[in-house]
Amino acid sequence: MTDQVPDAPWIRESERDGYPTADAVECPVCGANCETVYWSHTNWKEIIACNKCLREQDAYEWIEEQKGD
Repeated sequence: MTDQVPDAPWIRESERDGYPTADAVECPVCGANCETVYWSHTNWKEIIACNKCLREQDAYEWIEEQKGD
């Protein structure tokens, strides 16, 4: 029979206490709690929106909608 290697202290601590919770991130544009922020392609220090500010749409669907207007 082989001896088992004990878990590292931080693994035992996580099993005992659980994982620490992350602080909520607030979007500087809309103020909502968000998971993703989007940067300007011309200035990488400027946040322009978050996953709550933006709406995603397929480009071909958008073109079809524009033809109808």
